[in-house]
Amino acid sequence: YVVGHNLIKAHAEVWHLYNETFRARQGGLISITINSDWAEPCNPHSQEDVEAARRFMQFFLGWFAHPIFKNGDYSEVMKRRIRERSLAQGLSKSRLPEFTESEKQRIKGTYDYFGLNHYTTVLTYNLNYPKGVMSYDSDRGVATVTDRSWLSSGSLWLKVTPFGFRKILRWIKEEYNNPPIYVTENGVSERGAFEFNDTWRMHYYRTYINEALKAVVLDGVDLRGYTAWTLMDNLEWAAGYEEKFGLYHVNFSDPALSRRPKASAKYYSQIINCNGFPDPAMG
Repeated sequence: YVVGHNLIKAHAEVWHLYNETFRARQGGLISITINSDWAEPCNPHSQEDVEAARRFMQFFLGWFAHPIFKNGDYSEVMKRRIRERSLAQGLSKSRLPEFTESEKQRIKGTYDYFGLNHYTTVLTYNLNYPKGVMSYDSDRGVATVTDRSWLSSGSLWLKVTPFGFRKILRWIKEEYNNPPIYVTENGVSERGAFEFNDTWRMHYYRTYINEALKAVVLDGVDLRGYTAWTLMDNLEWAAGYEEKFGLYHVNFSDPALSRRPKASAKYYSQIINCNGFPDPAMG
């Protein structure tokens, strides 16, 4: 929470620096990208599960978005839950730091667009941790599972759930007063034996981009741009080179790091060229 707190304040300072010193001369846009899954209640008829899904979103995406895109401060549910658990643990104040009134004014509205990294969806239900457990998960009080019918990927955490993409875009529109949105990452991984005919990746991009289209056309989301993750296989955090997200295969055992396009590279280039989905009859 301390790291996140300082990150938000630092972001605000950089936004103001750009706004006051460089914007007039450069005419650029500056903002923040927030990574977030979408959360569905495990049982949509259970009020407890519905509230768990809302909490998940406020603790995940809202942790950073609420201060910047809404009112300069954390959401009430985050402040209340962390304060209550902190006091129950014998602390004199909340483990979530507080912004001063001047900091809230400084942070609020420090964006030109909403940058979103999105990959997958989870199912949520309420989980009450013992009061002595001090962690983000115990503060949130939410457990997550996935539906076994959802397609898997090369990453344990990434299930193919295109419906969640439209829902999170619509949620951002409704929660944060319809900001312009740029999707800064979206894609799917593979691991193990390599195939150039990556049909599952083409399926992922087709279905996810189609849900983004629905968000624009049917829900009125102000989506300005979309970025596929990623151009070529690369280092994926703690997974190293085991999980590959690239449209291009990189041969890491070749000193020249030779690259070859996968089938998805051609498919994605067709979407770009058509500014829409390619017509199978026209090629």
